[in-house]
Amino acid sequence: MMVAGMEVPVIGSDSMKWIDLTIPSSIYHLGDGGFAPLTVDSASATYIDGDGPFYLICRIHMGQPNVLEIFKLSQDFPHNTGLRLSFAHPLSPFAFVSAHPTKSHYLLYTVTVSGIAYFIKLSKDLTSFCSMDELIELDVRAYSNCNEPITCMAANPGCLLLGRNDGSVTCFQLGSLHQTAPGFVSELRDDSGVSLGRFWGFMSRGRVVGAVQDLIIKEFLGKRVVFVLHHDGILRAWDLLSRNRILSHVMAVPTSLEGATPARLWLGDSNNDSNIVPLAILYKSTLEVGVEMIYVYSLCCCTGDRIILSVDSSVKNFPLDEGGCIDVKLTSDKIWILKDNGLASHHLSNSSTMEEVHCYALHEEFIADQLLQSSEHASDDLISITSSIFSSGKDQIVPFVSSIFFRRLLHPGVYHNIALRATFLDYSKHWTDNEFQSLTVDGLKKEILSIVEHESMVESPIPIFQGWKNFCCRYFQYWCKKNAPSALIIESTSGAVGLIRKHSVSFFRSLENTELLIDGLSEDLGNLGSFGLDLFDDKSDRMILFEVLRCVINISQQLGKPASFVFYESFVGRQSISSDEIIPRLVKILGTGYGPSTRAGYLSGLGSDVSLEREQIDHINLRKFSVDMLLSLHDLCKKAASWKKILDVIESYLQFLVPKKISQNSDVETLFCINKSILVHASCQIAKVMFESALDILLFVSYLMSIGAQGFYLVMHLLKWKIWYYGNSVSDMIIYVWV
Repeated sequence: MMVAGMEVPVIGSDSMKWIDLTIPSSIYHLGDGGFAPLTVDSASATYIDGDGPFYLICRIHMGQPNVLEIFKLSQDFPHNTGLRLSFAHPLSPFAFVSAHPTKSHYLLYTVTVSGIAYFIKLSKDLTSFCSMDELIELDVRAYSNCNEPITCMAANPGCLLLGRNDGSVTCFQLGSLHQTAPGFVSELRDDSGVSLGRFWGFMSRGRVVGAVQDLIIKEFLGKRVVFVLHHDGILRAWDLLSRNRILSHVMAVPTSLEGATPARLWLGDSNNDSNIVPLAILYKSTLEVGVEMIYVYSLCCCTGDRIILSVDSSVKNFPLDEGGCIDVKLTSDKIWILKDNGLASHHLSNSSTMEEVHCYALHEEFIADQLLQSSEHASDDLISITSSIFSSGKDQIVPFVSSIFFRRLLHPGVYHNIALRATFLDYSKHWTDNEFQSLTVDGLKKEILSIVEHESMVESPIPIFQGWKNFCCRYFQYWCKKNAPSALIIESTSGAVGLIRKHSVSFFRSLENTELLIDGLSEDLGNLGSFGLDLFDDKSDRMILFEVLRCVINISQQLGKPASFVFYESFVGRQSISSDEIIPRLVKILGTGYGPSTRAGYLSGLGSDVSLEREQIDHINLRKFSVDMLLSLHDLCKKAASWKKILDVIESYLQFLVPKKISQNSDVETLFCINKSILVHASCQIAKVMFESALDILLFVSYLMSIGAQGFYLVMHLLKWKIWYYGNSVSDMIIYVWV
C-alpha cells in the first residue's frame, strides 16, 4: 500500500486571536447530567457561497466543554480572528452555523448535555451578537416524549431536530416560529395525524424502531430531506416540509462483522446523470472493541409528482483494519475515510472489490520523524553519530546536538503553540497568555535549554542529550493530544481535502514524482514503472538504477535519519565542523561501525545488559549491511557494461531530483488558494526528501571510493575489472574502466 500524499499544516492556525463572549443563561436549575450526548472533541464545517466563498468552522473541546469556537476558513486564513462563546452548561458535540438568506448575519444552533437548546444570531464579522433579544434559550426537556434522552441532533435554518432513544425525532421550528405558536414542535412519525394528546404521552405507543443513531438534513432535488439511521438498522427519510415519510429500508447487517450495529451515517453528492447518491454507514462490532467496517450503498431517486427514494441492492464494504474511524466524506465517485492513523480514499465507481486505495500520511508522521520519535533507537543513534564525528567532546557535541533539536522543534509545522506551552507546564513553567506570547525565538530557546540542562544536572553530552530526548518525547505526546484530527472538509468542485484539527487546520496534497519514487522504493524495488515515472527509455538503464538505489537504501537504513540531521546542521548551522568533514566520517561508520568506545558513555547509564545488547545489535547490523552491500554491488557490476554507464545513470537520477517549475492551472487541487504558507511548507517537505536523496547518493559514491582498494576490489576481481581512482572528492573523481 503506497502513500499517495501527505498533510500540509496551515502555519499560524494554532495561534488564532479570539474574541470571547459569554452566553447568558436564565436556566440554572438544571444539572450537567447526560440528557444529551456528553461532550467530546468535535468539529463541523458549513460551506458559505458568494463572491468570496468560505467555510464556517465550529469546534468543541472536551477539555473546555462549555466553550464553542467559530471561525472562517477563507482565502486570508489564518490572518483573522475567531469567536469563542462560553456557555453556562457543557455542550453536546453538536453545533450548526449557517448564513441567513440575506447573508447579513449568521445563525447558530447548539445543545447542552443538560438539554438546553440555543439559537443565536451572530454578526457577519463574528465579533458579537446581532441582538440579545434574538438569542433564544429553550429547555427541550419540557417537550420530550416520556423524558426520552437525546441521542443525536441536526439543524437547518429555522429548524432544530432531536433524535431520541425511543426512535422518535422531534422537530423544533426554532428561529422561525415563536415557542407558543402552533406547529412550533412536531414529531416525525408514521401516525403524525393523531391527536396531540398522544404526542404528549397521554396515549401509550409501542417502540416501532430502534434508537436514533444519526441524523442528516440534506437539500435533495429542491426539497429538504431528513435521513434517520436507527440502531436496529432501519434507514428512514422524511420530507421536512410535509413531514411525510418517503423511505423506510432495512439495511442489511454485515455478515462479515459479528454483532454489527450501525453507528454513523454520511451522504454524498448526487450524480446528475443517474440520480444516484452514495450513502455510507459505519458499523461497529458489539463483541470486539475497535472492530469497524464501512458499507457504501447507492441511494436511487425517481422524480415525478413526488420524490421516490430506494436503496440499491449493490453494496461495497471497506474494512477498517487499523485505526478507529474519525470522519467520512463522500463525493459522487469517491469516499474519504479519516482514521486516527491516516487518510484513505477509494473510487466508488470501480467495480472491483480489490480496488486500489490511496493513502495520505497524517502530520504526526512528519513530527515523529523530525523529533526522532518514529524509531526506538533513532534518538540513540544521533548521539552515537555525533560522538563518532567529534573528537573534542562536550565543547563541540553539546551545542551541535542542541542546535539540531532547536532547529527541528521550532520548525514551521512542527512548532505548535499550545503543545509547547503544555510541555512547559510539566516543568513548572507557568506564564500568563501575554507573557508566553511575548517570548521571542531566542527567549524560547533560552527557556528550553534551561529545562534540558537542569534535567541533565551535568554539563556533559550524554545527560544533556537525554534531557533533549525527554523534552521532545513529552512535546510530541502533547502535540498528538492537543492537536488530534477532528473532521474532514471536501471542496467538491476542486477536489481539495482539508482537515480540521483540535487546534489547527491543514490540507492534503499529492506527492511529487520524487517523493513517490523514494517512498515506493522503500516498499517495492521490483518495478520502477509502477510509479508512473518515465525515468529512462533504456531498460538496461532502469535495471542499473534499480541496483544503484538498492545500494543507496542499504546505506540510508544503516545510518538512519540522524545522519541527514547531522549533515544538514553542518551545512546550514554554526560552522563548528564543515559538511566536507562530515561525509568521510559517516563513511567510516559504514565501514567500521560506531565502535565500543563511542557508545560506552551513553550505554553505561542504561545498565550492562542494555549496553551488551545494543553492542550485539550494532555488530549484527554492521555484518548484515556489509553482506547486503557486497551482494548489491556484485549485481550492479553484472548489469553495467562500464562504470561510466553507472555514473551516467546516477547523474540522470540526480537531474530527476532537481525541482521542476510548476505552473498553476484550473486542474490544480486547491481550496480558495488559501494561504501562501501552505505552498511554502509543501515546498519544504519536498525539499527535505530531495536533500536526503541527494545525500544518500553522495554517501554511496563516497562509500565506493572508500572501499575501492579493499573490499570493492574483490567484487571487481570477480568480473575481471580494474578500477583506478584519482582525487579525494566526488567532483574530482575520475574513473577509468578497463575490461
